[in-house]
Amino acid sequence: MFADLAWILPAAVLGAILLALALPSERRRMRFVWGLAAISGALWLTGTLAGADPWVEVAAAALAHLALIHLGAIFVFHLMLRRWEIPRIASDLSIGAGYIAVFLGVLGALGVNVTGLIATSAIATAVLGLAVQDMLANLAGGIVLELERSIVEGDWIRTDQGAGLVRSVRARYVAVHTPDNDTLLIPNSVLVRSPVHLLGREPGETTTPRHRIVVKFALPYRHRAATVVATVEGALRASPMEGVAADPKPHCVVLEFHPEHVQYGVLVWIERPLMELLDASGLRLRIASALDRIGAPLEPVPRVVDLQSSREASPDARAAALDRVEIFQALHPAEREALSASLSRLSFAPGEAILRQGEPGDSLFILASGRVRVLVSRPSGLSEQVAILGPGDFFGEMALLAGETRAATVTAIDAVECYSLGKPELAALLEERPELAAEFARAILDRQSGLHAAQEKLAGEEARQNAAPGGDLLSRIRRYFELSA
Repeated sequence: MFADLAWILPAAVLGAILLALALPSERRRMRFVWGLAAISGALWLTGTLAGADPWVEVAAAALAHLALIHLGAIFVFHLMLRRWEIPRIASDLSIGAGYIAVFLGVLGALGVNVTGLIATSAIATAVLGLAVQDMLANLAGGIVLELERSIVEGDWIRTDQGAGLVRSVRARYVAVHTPDNDTLLIPNSVLVRSPVHLLGREPGETTTPRHRIVVKFALPYRHRAATVVATVEGALRASPMEGVAADPKPHCVVLEFHPEHVQYGVLVWIERPLMELLDASGLRLRIASALDRIGAPLEPVPRVVDLQSSREASPDARAAALDRVEIFQALHPAEREALSASLSRLSFAPGEAILRQGEPGDSLFILASGRVRVLVSRPSGLSEQVAILGPGDFFGEMALLAGETRAATVTAIDAVECYSLGKPELAALLEERPELAAEFARAILDRQSGLHAAQEKLAGEEARQNAAPGGDLLSRIRRYFELSA
């Protein structure tokens, strides 16, 4: 078995260089092969020059053959047969068999009768069997996993030992990367003997994993269940959420009629298994904001009524918010007080769409806290951020005053609290003082210049032609509120 190393070592080194060039992904294993060849060469030179013990020559030859075994496995399984995607365990098994052959060869080269030793020593056989029992169990488990392909790289699994993303399936273990950035090595024998939860997809699937979770919340009976369900579903489907699948769509369901409250649940599919805490937090924020907008805050049920009254903004806060809107500077103090009393307080979660370009509307929004992003887009898909608004800013005035469709999309950047003013409240004021329409028209013209500039940049001459001329704004306000000239 142990031929002259003069050709074995150069062949091993040359083969390692060629394979490293052909398979860059295997260069790490090539370094191991070079290390074996270097040690073998050093031992061979020592034995040749100094006339060392035969053990040195045998060790040098064994290391050289191990290097050739690794090269042969890489060449066959990772180069010649890579088109067929042979399981990695086949390469590991071939290398293991080669190690056994080299070990037996070493014993034979040293004059040990291997056959007689195994056949005549029952005790040695029993000890050997016990020693390799776990190894054989892991090996058999690895073969079963590879043949069935029930657990493959990229699967999310949960076992009694832990949970995470499968990185590799080896002859002895399965490497699992946990959400805590740890690597868990689970023996194959444990996996084949215990239940394994395959998260997010069926065995053999290659699509994006989807794992369903249920987020629960409770509300008192005074809130209509149909309204709650429709509100929550509309908020969750209005704009995308990180880590949450758009299809299947989120659903809000009634789980239980408790003696003190109604138990609701939101069924969503997440695309990042084992990230439930992070994704569910974003869902809860959006649910809470949606329920706040219909006067159903998520608070302990026995205290909902008291806490709801404490959340209402004070008259001074409402008046201060209205004072910051320059288009209402012409109002008399009594008119401003009456109009501020009609403001509605709304909440929006981060990432939630407050307005959508092209949708109808009849209300204006005044930011009390948080920031929003204003985007203008065209049917071609081109879009541009017009502005970022903060506390004290307002938007939606053209829908309130002229009934126009929304000219931009407004999305919450942070958790947003704002006030809303609708057409019915303003109509009562204009009915008493129709001349206010002209004041509103003059104050709003400056507000339109920035939006028109963005439209011209996006759509050129078309946007320039469609932009509302200043002289026509007053007539549109009068038509919308049915005021006489």
